[in-house]
Amino acid sequence: MAYRIALVLKYLDEEYQASIFRGAAAEAERLGMELICIQGDQFDQSISGSSFFFSSSSALRLDGVLFLSSILLDNNTGNISSRLKNIFPTIPLVSIGTALKGIPSIVCETTRPIADLVHHLVSDHGYRRFLYLGGPRGNHDNRVREEAFTKTILGKKWSANTCTLAIRNGELFSETAGLQLIKQYCNDHSERDIDVILAGSDDMAAGIRKYLRTGAPESWRDCPLTGFDDIPLAATQPLALTTIHQPTERMGAAAARALHDVLHGSKTAPVLEIPGRTVLRNSCGCQGYTVSVPPEESERALRREQFLRDVSYFGQEIMGASSAEALERPLREFLTNVASRDFALVLYDSPVSSIPDKGRIQLHVSPLAGTQPFRDMTLRSMDELFDSLLKNPVNAGTPRCLFHLRAGDYRLGFVLYSVDQSAHTYMSVSGMFLSHAVNRLFELEHEQDRARELEREVEKRTRELKEEARKRREVEEAVLKISDLERLRFSLDLHDDICQRLAAMTMICKCAADSDPAMKTLFDMANETLRKTRQYAHESFPVEIDSLDLSDALNRLCSDMDTAEKPVISFTRSGRTRPLTREQKINVFRIAQEALQNVVKHAEADKVTVQLDYGTSSVTLAITDDGHGYEQNGKEPALRKNRRRPRGLGIRSMEYRAHQMDGSFTITGKKGKGTRIEVVIPVTGGEQ
Repeated sequence: MAYRIALVLKYLDEEYQASIFRGAAAEAERLGMELICIQGDQFDQSISGSSFFFSSSSALRLDGVLFLSSILLDNNTGNISSRLKNIFPTIPLVSIGTALKGIPSIVCETTRPIADLVHHLVSDHGYRRFLYLGGPRGNHDNRVREEAFTKTILGKKWSANTCTLAIRNGELFSETAGLQLIKQYCNDHSERDIDVILAGSDDMAAGIRKYLRTGAPESWRDCPLTGFDDIPLAATQPLALTTIHQPTERMGAAAARALHDVLHGSKTAPVLEIPGRTVLRNSCGCQGYTVSVPPEESERALRREQFLRDVSYFGQEIMGASSAEALERPLREFLTNVASRDFALVLYDSPVSSIPDKGRIQLHVSPLAGTQPFRDMTLRSMDELFDSLLKNPVNAGTPRCLFHLRAGDYRLGFVLYSVDQSAHTYMSVSGMFLSHAVNRLFELEHEQDRARELEREVEKRTRELKEEARKRREVEEAVLKISDLERLRFSLDLHDDICQRLAAMTMICKCAADSDPAMKTLFDMANETLRKTRQYAHESFPVEIDSLDLSDALNRLCSDMDTAEKPVISFTRSGRTRPLTREQKINVFRIAQEALQNVVKHAEADKVTVQLDYGTSSVTLAITDDGHGYEQNGKEPALRKNRRRPRGLGIRSMEYRAHQMDGSFTITGKKGKGTRIEVVIPVTGGEQ
């Protein structure tokens, strides 16, 4: 059975890592091993066992791991070897780029080529004053390069004058870092005081050259420059960079061989050094270097241009996707353009800080095979997922890559794909686009879940409010019923008891009234008291409300309250009579009664109009006066001078009664312009 190994690195978006991968992949295939390149983990921040795919219990069932330590560990310090062994206790491990104690390591031997470069600069060009612009101080590669330059330049006795070395460090081995370092140095030294610049990487050299040619003081414009790495850009005519070539493909191949030996029980050297070499071009001051472009390079340039357009278009398309399903069309088109042999998108149920043990296959497609896209939204264990995704072997020269989809410290899922070596850089960039798109979909889903949660909360609160309103209405209804019953009891007590006693008193007084003036006066007083008591009893609960139509009852109410004194009360009605329940008639009558009493007592009105309108689906009662007006925002005193209840209590009583009938109650007024009270209640049934 063939061994399955992993090459763990950051991203295949730059030449150093891509060339390591090319060498390891070719050698693994030659040795009959299956290699999977794993991208996207952040070992430079923390080394822990949470990387599920790489641990001894990994669902990938790895037999060994190639670890690109020079990139992954970056500035990490501490006992790295033991910590890595804790992650991979049973899996053989080979380090690439950094020598780790107790772990077979493949490194680039740079001491000799650095010495050769310095000897060339001193002996052939006569340079004595050096400026080293390097990467982060704590970075392993930077330490090795800086120490080698320092030892060679300052530690050797040259035949001529003593050499000097100034050192500046940036935060990264990047173009921007190189540009910023040289800009700062030139600001501090406007007149050039060095002979040559030693850049810590070719990328830094590219940034330095940009500043020297466009923004540096005149004396700095033609300053000689060297690099380190020998990336493809270094060989182009505009840069023509003298540099140190790192044999990265050979390092990757050597690492694959070393791991193969370990798996077969063979002994391996603790550290294997692959020698680098000095590459002389024009940037150091040499002349005569010209770029020879092979015929196939033009074709590769056209393919790169097409790939870049494809990646750009893909990024634009997926940024507008509103669902995971909407990613399928632009994904399939892009995968066809880059000639992907196999591609699977696996998403987790939510962003997580460590790799979960389950996921869903959102899409599995083989564009060049002509098979139908496969989607399995069943939540499956990682063992099941990889058994399904890895069951078919890949084509020669197209090893699989696993790319973690990440958003900051959160993991979203991963893609597993197989493409030609020429497309890996573009797949890596597209994976970053895909990470952003998937993260946006998770955020959108979270917002939708939150909206649904808020909607459920609103519905729950609405139900609670409706229930509270129902209970309040029940209480209000009970209060009104008690009030009406109390009015009825009071009316009956007045009629059956007090009125009868007063009637008997008047009869007695009447007998003696003709002969006794005092009895005549007493008779008149008792008779008037009886009349008013009967009126109070009638007003407290008009018995005719059960026998009369509402309009007749209101008409009689207006007649009874229309005395010789102001205000003059009139009643009108319109529309065809609608059947009302007893409760509706009582409530409308009470509202009219309360409103008229308020007008008589408080409004100082000359005229009052009570209007009852029967509509097709509602009954409207309107009471309008021309008194001093009701100011809704005004503050009423808690108790009036005449010791009567505040007007607000009566208004609330009218509102309660209107709401008991599912009706509306409005009161409008303006100072000096009178007041209008309007009640509208819904009715059902036909006309009478």
